[in-house]
Amino acid sequence: MRILVFEFITGGGFATQAIPESLLQEGRLMRHALLADLGVLPEHKLLVLQDERLAIDRADLHYLMVSEAVELEVLLSAEQDNYDVVWLIAPETDGILAFWCHFFTAQGKLLANTGEMGVKICQDKFSCFELLQRADIASVPTQLLDKALNITCPSVLKLNNSVGCEGVYFLESEQHWKALLPQLKQEQRYSVQPYIAGKVLSLSCLFYQGDAYFICCNEQIMQLEQQQFELLSCVVNVQLEKSFFYQQLCQQIAEAIPDLFGYVGIDFIQTATGESLILEINPRLTSSYAGIEQALGLNVAALVLTMLNNQPPILMKTRNQQVIIMIKQ
Repeated sequence: MRILVFEFITGGGFATQAIPESLLQEGRLMRHALLADLGVLPEHKLLVLQDERLAIDRADLHYLMVSEAVELEVLLSAEQDNYDVVWLIAPETDGILAFWCHFFTAQGKLLANTGEMGVKICQDKFSCFELLQRADIASVPTQLLDKALNITCPSVLKLNNSVGCEGVYFLESEQHWKALLPQLKQEQRYSVQPYIAGKVLSLSCLFYQGDAYFICCNEQIMQLEQQQFELLSCVVNVQLEKSFFYQQLCQQIAEAIPDLFGYVGIDFIQTATGESLILEINPRLTSSYAGIEQALGLNVAALVLTMLNNQPPILMKTRNQQVIIMIKQ
């Protein structure tokens, strides 16, 4: 296969503006891990989009350099005969991931990730909550923000289509809410969730034709900085004793959202009573992906390419250890 690797943050998605530091480290980690997994598969040819302001990962790869003067859509239209498959990693914010899924599908390319329909379901946090609720999948209660809404604190306010901790605010008191309200953008939709104490965890899994293949559970180490959540690190491959439950949970999600494909990350809260409440579903690579090969000996990229060849993945784990991925240095 001829594979285009397009990680939006490092690949020129912000070529005409400053690259958000809050997203850059996670983008680098995911792309580095993906290129490492793909790099040991010599039967595939890689083409990598690269913001010219950033250092390249490996000198032995073929890069498409992106500068401020380059319009990405024009560049990729000109290069479309040089790749057959696209591995896309992009934020859901403002429909970016869905847009590029549509763009490459219109080119007739195979996507190594969930397509436009599945992305649109997951990027809308309120609509996704409603869908999960209809499927009897326990989730953190979510409602769209009405500016007249009387928010009960503590609560969490977030952009309805944000990515990671971007635009996520902790409202500990009514005073915090009143201070934040004037900063909200009129053109944006926001969702509100009650703050629920507990462990912030995620599931790494594969989805293929309505079936789920649980890989591992990961713990997200967070901190609060000026009422905003920040992801400090991920501990990959935790809570091994709950693997059977997590496989069942992933399968419920696969049946509720059959459009999911490839690697997906599922964020959830584990409460003090042990209940697991879904926060959101990320239809793309997540930061935890960067530790999976070292933790489990799995080449997830190879498994996804197998799925593109219409074969279900076979997860043969050769290691079983925890790995810490540092996000904020």
